[in-house]
Amino acid sequence: MTAISWRPRLIVAGLLLALTYLWLQSASPELERRNRLQSTLRIIELRDAELMRDILLARAGLLANYDALTKAGQELLRLSQSLQTELQAVEGAEQLLGNLADQLTATVQERLGQIEYLKSDNALLRNSVMSFDEIGKTLRAAAKPGDAAKLGNLWRLMFSFMDSPQPELAAEIKQELDRLAGLAAQSDDYRVLIAHGRLIIEVSPKVDTLLRQIIAQPIVSRVDDLQQALRQYSGSVEQQAEAYRLALYLVAVVLLAYLLYQFVLLRANTLALRKAHANLQQETNERLQAESWLRESEARLRAITDSAHEAIVSVDMQGNIVSWNQGAQLMFGFPADQVLGQPFQQLLANPAPDFFAQIQEVQGANRLSSPMRELKALRRNSSVFPVELSLSRWTRGTERYLTAIIRDISVRKQLEQVARQQELQLIQANKMTALGTLVSGVAHEINNPNQLILFNSGLLADIWSDALEVLEEHYQAAGEFSLGGLPYSEMRNSAAVLIHDVRDGAKRIERIVAELKNYARPPSSEAPVSFAINEVVERALGLLKHLIDQKTRHFKTDFAEGLPELRGNPQQVEQVLVNLLINALEALPDPEKSVSVTTKLLNDGRQLGVEVWDEGVGIAAEHIQQLCDPFFTTKQANGGTGLGLAISASLLRAQGGSLSFSSEPGQGTCARVIFQVNPGPAMADNHAM
Repeated sequence: MTAISWRPRLIVAGLLLALTYLWLQSASPELERRNRLQSTLRIIELRDAELMRDILLARAGLLANYDALTKAGQELLRLSQSLQTELQAVEGAEQLLGNLADQLTATVQERLGQIEYLKSDNALLRNSVMSFDEIGKTLRAAAKPGDAAKLGNLWRLMFSFMDSPQPELAAEIKQELDRLAGLAAQSDDYRVLIAHGRLIIEVSPKVDTLLRQIIAQPIVSRVDDLQQALRQYSGSVEQQAEAYRLALYLVAVVLLAYLLYQFVLLRANTLALRKAHANLQQETNERLQAESWLRESEARLRAITDSAHEAIVSVDMQGNIVSWNQGAQLMFGFPADQVLGQPFQQLLANPAPDFFAQIQEVQGANRLSSPMRELKALRRNSSVFPVELSLSRWTRGTERYLTAIIRDISVRKQLEQVARQQELQLIQANKMTALGTLVSGVAHEINNPNQLILFNSGLLADIWSDALEVLEEHYQAAGEFSLGGLPYSEMRNSAAVLIHDVRDGAKRIERIVAELKNYARPPSSEAPVSFAINEVVERALGLLKHLIDQKTRHFKTDFAEGLPELRGNPQQVEQVLVNLLINALEALPDPEKSVSVTTKLLNDGRQLGVEVWDEGVGIAAEHIQQLCDPFFTTKQANGGTGLGLAISASLLRAQGGSLSFSSEPGQGTCARVIFQVNPGPAMADNHAM
C-alpha cells in the first residue's frame, strides 16, 4: 500500500486521538468530588445544629442523659476529620482548601473540649438544684412561720437567679444564706441547703459562660469559608474544562470537514469504477454474442467433419447405432463392438419411449438437420452428464440415416454457473459499495448532533437534580408557582421523565447508527486464532446476565465436553451469539417461558453446532428465508433495524460458518450456528483473507 493511501488514515487517526484526548480533558473530574465534599459540609452543618440543640436542652435540664450529646459530637468530629484527610495540604489551588479544613477540625475539637467541661459543670449544677429543691420543700413544710418566710424568700430568689443569673440576685442570695446560717445548728438539712445554694450561685455563671463560649465557636463560618473556597476552586476547574470542550468542538469540525472531503473523493472514484464496469459489461456481451455465433458455425461444420473431441454417432431409421467414433468411445466409455447394433436410447438417461419417432417428426422429410438440444446422457459407469446433441440427415443409396453430433457440456455448464455467480457477486458488490457510501455518510451526519444530544441530556439531568433541591425549598416556603407554564408540583416529576426520554431516544439513535456502521464496515483483517466455543458462549452469557435475569426465570445451558477448538475471530462469534440471545429473550411473551443454549458435535464430528432455542412467539414461515436480509425486521415497533442478523450471517460466512432458523408460530424458534471442524487449506486461506 502506498504512502498516499496511508495519509488519510493517519490524518483521521490523529484527529480521533485529539478528539479522545480533548474529550477526556473536557470531562469535569472534580464534579463528583465537589458534590461529595459539599454533601459532607451540609451534614457537618446539620450535626452542628443538632449538637447545639442538645447543649441547650442539657442546659435547660430537658435532656435525660448526655448520650445524644456525645454521639453528635463524635459524629461532628469524625466528619471534620474525614474532610481534613481528603483535603490534605497539597501544591496548587487545593492548599487553601486543606488549610480551611484544618481550621474547621481545630474549631470542632475546641468546641468538644468546652462541651466536656460544660457537661461536668452542668451535671453538678443540676444535682445541686435538685437537692436544693428537695431539701427546701422538706424544710419549708416543717419550719416555723418565721423560718418558712425566710426559706420562701430564698426559694424565690434562687429560682429567679436560675432564670436570670444576675450579680445582684447572687448577692441577695448570699445574704439570705448568711441569715440562714444562724439556723444551721438546728438541722443538717440547713447546712446542706446552704452548701448547695452557694454552689449554685458559684457554678451557674461558669456554666453560662461556657455555653456562650461554645455558641461563639465559629464552626458555621468555617464551613461557609470552606464552601466558598470549594466553589471558587470548582469554578476554575470548570473553566479549564470549558476551554477543552471548545477545542474539542473545533477539532470535531475539522474532522467532519476532512471526512466530507474524503467522501467527495470516494464518490468520484465510485463513478469512475461504475463507468469502467459498464465498459467491461459491454465488452463481455459482445464476446458472448461472438461465442454464440461461433458455436452455431461449429455445429454446422461438425456434420461433415470428424472431431476427436465430439461423439459422432450414426443410426439407421430404426434407431440402431451403425457407426461409433473414437470421441464417442472416450465420452461414453463403450467400445464400438459393444455398441454397434444397439438402440441409441441406451445412451440417454430416462429417454421417452417414442424418442426416436419424435426426432424423425422434427427432422421432417425436407430438412437436413435439427436444432441442437440439451439432454442428459448416460456413461458406461451409469453416471449422468449433460450433452448437447444435433442431428443431420444423410442418405446412402436408398437408405436414410441420422448422424448425431454429441458434445459433453459438463465443463461449460460449470463455467456458466461460475460466470452467473460472479456476475451476481459483481452486481451485489456494486450495490454494497453504494450502500456503504450512503451508510457512512448518513452515520457520520447523524452521529455528531446525536452525541451532542446525549451529552446535553446528561448535563440537563444533573442540572435538574441540583436545581430540584432549591426549587423544593422555594415550594415549601412560598407554595405553588409556575415553571415552564406548568405548575411546579406537576413539573417536579415530569421534567426528569422528559429528560430521561430524550436520553433514551438519543441512545436508540446511537444504537441504530452503530449497527449501520457495523453493516457497512469492511471485513476484519485480523489473523484467525484458535478458541473454545464453550468459552465464547459463556462470555456472551456474562454480558447478557442482567437481561437474562430480567426476561426469563428458566434459562438453561447444555455444553458438550471435549469439543475441538475452532479457528477464526472469537469476538465476531461472540457478537453473533449476543445477537441471537437478545433476539431469543425479546421474543419471550413472559418470564415463565424459557431459553436454552446447547453446544454439540454434528455429522459424526465433522461439524460443531450452537443452538439457541426459545419458547417465544415464533416466526411466520414466509419470513424464515428473509431473516438474514439487510433491513428486514419483524420488530419495527420495538426499534429493530433489520441489520443484526444480516451482520451475524456475514460474520459467520467470513469464518466458514452458517446460520439457519427453524420456527413454529406460538411454539418458539431455534437458531443454529454451524462450524466446520478441521477445515481444509482452502477454508483456512479464506479465514486469513
